[in-house]
Amino acid sequence: MKRFFILVILLLNTITIAYANDRGIFWKLKAPNGLTHYLFGTMHTDENRIITFLPIVKQALDASDLLVVEIASDDHAKNLFMSNHSLTSDLNEAELNQIKKLSEFHVMYFENVIRMKPWLLAIIFDSPKPSSEFNQDFLLMSMASDLDKDVTGIESSQEHFAIMDSLSLDDQLVMLRSVLKKTEKERLADYSLLMKEYLLADLDRIRKTDEELTGKLLPPDLWAKMKIQLMDERNKKMVTKIKELSKDKQLFIAVGASHLSGQDGLLNQLRQSGFKMSPMKAFK
Repeated sequence: MKRFFILVILLLNTITIAYANDRGIFWKLKAPNGLTHYLFGTMHTDENRIITFLPIVKQALDASDLLVVEIASDDHAKNLFMSNHSLTSDLNEAELNQIKKLSEFHVMYFENVIRMKPWLLAIIFDSPKPSSEFNQDFLLMSMASDLDKDVTGIESSQEHFAIMDSLSLDDQLVMLRSVLKKTEKERLADYSLLMKEYLLADLDRIRKTDEELTGKLLPPDLWAKMKIQLMDERNKKMVTKIKELSKDKQLFIAVGASHLSGQDGLLNQLRQSGFKMSPMKAFK
């Protein structure tokens, strides 16, 4: 029995090694049925260093039948706001003044901001001010449009928002207040750390850093529960959708880079399903 447990531990360590060494943001996939697909791990930002794609990215998209993204391009606006509620009844004067300053910084109307869901505001305010709309996701969808490629989402925006919407208003306010307590210097330091990991294409570090930064915004027990829904369960859904679509179409899949790594990550799940993969360079 002791030898059995030792063997199990060795096997688990082997599995860990199999996915822990994955490095690369852009991957070429060969499906068991012989079709070729591409998987791009995105970072939702317009940082100049990661939006100047090498020609191979456009070539890969042109060779594909379908661009698959995380969220379908449906009407997101209806999912952004609270129903008949305003943050003016939840926040004190100092917090509202800070919300007003951050609204101006992010070029958002304060009247709209105070009606937005607190968890969404927390994510927006915890991110750098965008200098343009040309983030990676937008550029890939624009490129697909120019190439007359169809675009489909793994989830509808309603499905995507439902996980965070399941948080109580009090928990959402905890998230928002955690962000309001951070200085601009702290927010930029967090972003710089994540960008550093992304540029190194270290998928394990990207996921770990992303989860650590998000985890700071919620109590540990609540974050542990949310992480399963946001990562593990969504990763399974993504792989199911990819395998279904890849039966008769060549895909260019673009999802957040954090979803690629880990035992439950897309690379490991697809590899276990018989996909062969090799990393490619997406930008200089």
